Amino acid sequence: MYGGFFAFSLVPEKKGMVIKMNDFLIMFFMGLSVLIIGLLLLKREAKLFNDSVITTAKVNTYYDYTNRDDNDVVIMYTMEVEYSLPNGTLIHAREQSGSNRKKYPVGAEIKISYSTLKTDLFIVCGDHSRKAIMVGMVVVGLILMALSGYARSNI
Repeated sequence: MYGGFFAFSLVPEKKGMVIKMNDFLIMFFMGLSVLIIGLLLLKREAKLFNDSVITTAKVNTYYDYTNRDDNDVVIMYTMEVEYSLPNGTLIHAREQSGSNRKKYPVGAEIKISYSTLKTDLFIVCGDHSRKAIMVGMVVVGLILMALSGYARSNI
């Protein structure tokens, strides 16, 4: 059987299933792309929060938005906090990620870590969800690359 836009070798059909060279390339480059994006985001995160400042912030309000997926409707919330910089500047900043529940009551004081390079970018102390997503991207990229090697070995 011949085929594939990127087919570099002619692969005979085996038991009704054909794994072509282009399947290997697609999986490999998808994995490589996800791996590189994850590593770049981790590097950016490390740079932004390398010299961060820990302070107390007050939860001002929540912004909600509807996330529609087929017949499922989920209301997502994004928290806005207020905190002061050492020079007295008052910052109002939104959380970078949403949640399907309100994490803290309005008016609550929470510990945050904000970036000195971008003072309106903060992370709630003890919340590692941003970093976990980036590490997950690296792991998924590595898994896809490994699976592409497995697919390649079955050609």
